[in-house]
Amino acid sequence: MDFQNSFDHFVFDLDGVIYSGEKAIGNSPEVLETLRKNKKGIRFITNNPSRSPSDYAKKLRRLGIRSHDSEFVTSPMATASMIREKLSSEKWKTVFIAGSDYLKNEVRETGLVEVSGNDSLGADLVVIGSHPGFNLEEIKTASIAIGNGADFIGTNADFFYPCEHGRAPATGALLASVEAASGKKAVTSGKPEKYMFDILEKSGVAPTKKTLLVGDSLRTDIAGGEKAGYSTALVMTGVTKKTDLKGNVIKPDFILKNVFFLLKPL
Repeated sequence: MDFQNSFDHFVFDLDGVIYSGEKAIGNSPEVLETLRKNKKGIRFITNNPSRSPSDYAKKLRRLGIRSHDSEFVTSPMATASMIREKLSSEKWKTVFIAGSDYLKNEVRETGLVEVSGNDSLGADLVVIGSHPGFNLEEIKTASIAIGNGADFIGTNADFFYPCEHGRAPATGALLASVEAASGKKAVTSGKPEKYMFDILEKSGVAPTKKTLLVGDSLRTDIAGGEKAGYSTALVMTGVTKKTDLKGNVIKPDFILKNVFFLLKPL
């Protein structure tokens, strides 16, 4: 397989694919620069809800990777898209948001009114995305609001993400605590759901086998890419281990040691 001559667009997950923490993985700066020089379309798609496209672009530049804000699709963008889709059928007016300032801005732009304090307990909707300041009070407020009848959206269902020191808890782990306390399961908007891929298509990425999604998670990246109609490549630099592959119903088209192997014919 000659990846460069076989695909028109490359869609990359970030954590565990392009970088781990503050370190680039698998010569990713060289890989991306080579693809750009060969006129390939590049996009980045991430379930991590804590940063904006501008933040991600700055991080990649620190790692020596050229990028533009418009190349990123995030789970907060997907969450806002889901909310807009459902607003016509739901009676949502107010929302309690446990998440980053970026997530809050994306949700407020849908027209919902963010509430706080005691007003949060009567919110129509609860939205949760992982952020560094997540705390017990947010779990309590979200759980009570959901128990009082609020609907419940999570930005993504990932239980953890890879960092320099191992596995760090992600939004799915936080959702689990609120689900346990409230007795209600969250609906999620990030990969593998359709919303991020719809945004990609609107940006010019065709939902065909000529688009290659490169990710480290079978459950989110590869499953989402398959649903979208993409070809998929799993890299073994993130959350998936060899033992996860045996018997798994989710099958990537390609399995690579790291992204550098995109430059090497198989």
